[in-house]
Amino acid sequence: MIIGSLAILAASLAGAQEGSDERMSSCIAEPIFHCVRHFEGGNAIGYFGYTLQCSGEADPASELYIDIGDDNRFSTDRIDRGQPKVFVSGEHVDEFSVEFSLEEVKAGSIIKWTVLDKTATVDFTKTKDGSLDCSDLQ
Repeated sequence: MIIGSLAILAASLAGAQEGSDERMSSCIAEPIFHCVRHFEGGNAIGYFGYTLQCSGEADPASELYIDIGDDNRFSTDRIDRGQPKVFVSGEHVDEFSVEFSLEEVKAGSIIKWTVLDKTATVDFTKTKDGSLDCSDLQ
């Protein structure tokens, strides 16, 4: 009888996990590059945010965990530049910043932050957007 109960419990837990995965798969994380602040020495800091939109049965206060790696990375040799691993539903402005070296700025390196299949590309000429004015940031 115990073995039968354990099998039912395991099946129930598996079903609950599958339902949870289905709900979370209806969430879309989109990285955002806001703007860049340049410094006298030539280096710069880029400011990033993201949106997480969930639909269907997903809880409006959903969180999505995406570890650093193929699904959450920067395009440079340093794929981890301090970006979040936990994404909370809603729009998040100025969530983190990344310092870019003088070499990256001068080379006009194409630097991208990719989350799942969405990408934000750094534009070293963009000093403000509708959400943020980087020239005012300290």
